[in-house]
Amino acid sequence: MTASASPGEGTPAPRNPVVGLAAGTIVLGASNYVYLALVGNVVGGVESAPVSVLWTMMAGLAVGLFQPVEQLLSRALARRRANGLDVRPTMRRVALLAGGLLVASSIVLASASEPASRLLFSGRPEFTVLLAVGLVSSTVLFFVRGWLAGQGRFGSYALEMASEGLIKVGAVAVLAGAGVRDPIVLAISLVLAPLAASAVAVLVSRAARRSGAPAPAASPDGDGLDRRTTDPGAGVGLRSFAALTTGSLLLQVFVNAGVLLTQLSVDGRATAFTASLVAGLAIARIPLFLFNAVQSFLLTRFTVDAQAGRLRPLARSVAVWNAVVLVLGVVWVVLVDVGGTTALTLFGPDYELATRQLVLLAASCVFQIATMVTVQGLLALHRDRTSVLAWPVGLIVLLVVFALPWADLGVAVGGAMLAGTAATFVTAAVGLAWSIRREGAGRASAPVTAGADPVH
Repeated sequence: MTASASPGEGTPAPRNPVVGLAAGTIVLGASNYVYLALVGNVVGGVESAPVSVLWTMMAGLAVGLFQPVEQLLSRALARRRANGLDVRPTMRRVALLAGGLLVASSIVLASASEPASRLLFSGRPEFTVLLAVGLVSSTVLFFVRGWLAGQGRFGSYALEMASEGLIKVGAVAVLAGAGVRDPIVLAISLVLAPLAASAVAVLVSRAARRSGAPAPAASPDGDGLDRRTTDPGAGVGLRSFAALTTGSLLLQVFVNAGVLLTQLSVDGRATAFTASLVAGLAIARIPLFLFNAVQSFLLTRFTVDAQAGRLRPLARSVAVWNAVVLVLGVVWVVLVDVGGTTALTLFGPDYELATRQLVLLAASCVFQIATMVTVQGLLALHRDRTSVLAWPVGLIVLLVVFALPWADLGVAVGGAMLAGTAATFVTAAVGLAWSIRREGAGRASAPVTAGADPVH
């Protein structure tokens, strides 16, 4: 197996998969904004509210529940491919875990369908049904993404993201052009687009594999393999999956804490400030769209380094990526300081936040990305439970800082989020340094592994 081979497809790997992934993420991110704008203009603000809530639940609850499926699968496949092992037993095991989580979440949703419909969707149970469909499509989506990332098929991964966004927008545009004004019908594409895009990515990936050279065969010499990777269930157990899911859900609570605290501060009323805060967060978190493009790539690459015992290169890679994030983050904060308030006015005449509030939100975004880079290193080392610690620590710091006697609610939210994300980064960095040191000590006392394949 060579460094230029794309394992699983038998074709040369793209020199820079980040470019394609970034393009796919930009298309998906932009399409989400266009989708919401189209629905709002077609049916009006009040009628589009349940669609917006459904979109939020798909982007929050569904991602929080099922993104760990992608992380677990991509990491496990990357480790087995590095040793030339069959990936199918691992895929079956992860599929069972994902199916179990889907069944459990569907039962919870069904039992709470009445309050969910009343509190989330203005008493319209049809949207709760669509949310249930969205959970199914999200399960498939993240399983396919994990398979693509774990096999190094980042071109197909980017295609899936772009296809998902374009299908959402295209379907709504066609329906609106045909005179459809029912928000339920317009919302169907939101929950079915992930399924359609996943099918497109799988078909294209398989077609590319058939047209190329055969996939690399498993290593005939299994004696030198790391014992932990010869077991199809290594790293994909229930504990690992539970830790990843807990961390993912805590992340969603953490990133939405500012909006939740704002609503509590105004007794749940709909206010212009809350709407402005949501829009301000959308602006401040634009870099997160680009980072999401490379998150799976980083996890796969870090996993290969960890599997081969290259702990120093792993630590160096994490440090370099975080240095890039922080340098670009300074540039981003300056851009927000210069043009953030102008960009906010594009959302509407009533949208207004002080520049310092936007700057605090932008700075918190930078630390959030740095935390997520560091967490990928922890996941590559199978320190799942250690990676979970970052988010509750950050949430505690966020709440403590928010509780201070601030004179301005906007500064309180921005300052609390900045302090919280800084705390998550420090916690994750300390956890990674401890994990690398412990991993190095364990490997030093164990027999030397000869079967690791130094693939980047």
